[in-house]
Amino acid sequence: MSDPLNNYNVVWTSPSVNHLGSMPIGNGDIGLNLWVEAGGDLVFYISKTDAWNENGSLLKLGRVRVKLSPNPFAASSPFQQTLKLRQGEIEIRAGVGDSQVILRVWVDAVHPVIRVEA
Repeated sequence: MSDPLNNYNVVWTSPSVNHLGSMPIGNGDIGLNLWVEAGGDLVFYISKTDAWNENGSLLKLGRVRVKLSPNPFAASSPFQQTLKLRQGEIEIRAGVGDSQVILRVWVDAVHPVIRVEA
């Protein structure tokens, strides 16, 4: 039987240009704004729920860039980025056949750890 929550997963079919096209994910303590760039990079900002400045703005504590080579996000390759609500993860699929790449990114629910699986 299909999970009805799957009907609300967010699916993108093209990489983003920059952080303005980021997808959020987190565990209630650590948050990520994640995007994929067409040049072959997985990029995300890291935030923490208690990292506020004197003006009440939530700060980003760092930026991580994962460079993939060869580039699986080339313009002619299929691309799908899915925020899987039930699993609490972002799954990225790019390429076809033996050259397909699958990335999974999530924030551990028990430990303060960001997981990137390829």
